[in-house]
Amino acid sequence: MFRVGIIGGGLTGLTAAYRLAKKGFPVAVFEEAGEPGGLASSIDLGAVSLERFYHHIFTSDQHLLDLCNELGLGDLLEWHEPKNAIYIENRLYPFTSPMDLLRFSPISLASRVRTGLLTLTSRYIRDYMPLESQTARDWLIKRAGKDSYHKIWEPLLVSKFDRDADLVSATWIWNKFKLRGASRAKDISREMLGYMKGGFARLIERLVEEVFRAGGAIRTSCRISGISRLGDGRLALAGCPEEEAFDRVLFTGSPQQLAALDSPLPADYRESLAALKAKGNICMILELDRSLSPYYWITVAQRDIPFVLVIEHTNLVGLEGYGSHIVYLSRYAHHQDDLFLKSDREIEAIFMDGLSKIFPGFSREWVKRTSLTRVLYAQPVITRHYSKQVPPLKTPLDGLFLASMAQIYPEDRGMNYAVRLGLEASDEIMGNL
Repeated sequence: MFRVGIIGGGLTGLTAAYRLAKKGFPVAVFEEAGEPGGLASSIDLGAVSLERFYHHIFTSDQHLLDLCNELGLGDLLEWHEPKNAIYIENRLYPFTSPMDLLRFSPISLASRVRTGLLTLTSRYIRDYMPLESQTARDWLIKRAGKDSYHKIWEPLLVSKFDRDADLVSATWIWNKFKLRGASRAKDISREMLGYMKGGFARLIERLVEEVFRAGGAIRTSCRISGISRLGDGRLALAGCPEEEAFDRVLFTGSPQQLAALDSPLPADYRESLAALKAKGNICMILELDRSLSPYYWITVAQRDIPFVLVIEHTNLVGLEGYGSHIVYLSRYAHHQDDLFLKSDREIEAIFMDGLSKIFPGFSREWVKRTSLTRVLYAQPVITRHYSKQVPPLKTPLDGLFLASMAQIYPEDRGMNYAVRLGLEASDEIMGNL
């Protein structure tokens, strides 16, 4: 039976391993971190687990929902109605319902109407190819007006993509509108978001259990440093205590990481992978002794604030099991950005100062504990004509496959698409065999 090696134990890698192991293929997963999960990995809060990076799901996330049901976890998914807000011009404004938008005074009434129509009609756009040639900037100005763009969308694009904000494709922002619209499919005035009781660590744990049960292996704290071709045609993975050989290998890290790996991949292919842009993410978790606001999701549309999102997780799912009010502060940046290069202590101080600007009454005495995580490749930069840049699952090196966030286009990041990609990759590998 053909052996399959999977580099990366995130949700894509684990889903592929689960599917392949169930089909009887000997599978081994290699994860650089001390635990599997990738961007869906968690910290332990005692009665529950909490993801290092904020997570929720949408009612349209069918691939994830199907997987949870298949694993017997469907009953753990709970649905909640969030309250959202936007911070702009030094003030918080409710930003959940169409009525909130109509009352949103920082932009003109005409801009409010145009913005509402844009978000409403985006969900009905099926063919995104005409959007590929437009930037998000030009499309938003054309559809929602300059007032709306400069006050709302431009600060958000800059916070997410900094120096590359003007390069982002209209396809990316359209998909954001479409996804959020899908979570309001039954009632335009209500959005429903899902979360797994006890944390999505339960999904990761169940996948790991099923891989082991089917005879697969998962090796953590194991960084693969190279891939080479053996005389018998198999691919050897170097980096763990002993070199191992496989008939097929799936790489689930970023394209940039594959390009940097020691391997016999063609130079032009490496260059095409390295040319793809991505942003890193800094995410700080605060455990507080009180709530900051009534809102779950606060979008920060002000450049003088060092983060783009304030997410009060317990305002969505409740306090049961947490023992604290849980808040995420999130910032995207290039991994060579000055902020990204600062120490955890320095970033914490900068974030706390920013939080004090949004909530003038905030005191650091409210903070029981903080946890800061940063990752190099958290957000692909979707530029114009991106469909021509998406790498195929099969690489030029026979037997080597790539499955990364950069390949789920036109969709953006999300656990649902990580699952979908893992299924697609496993099907591709089995078809190749």
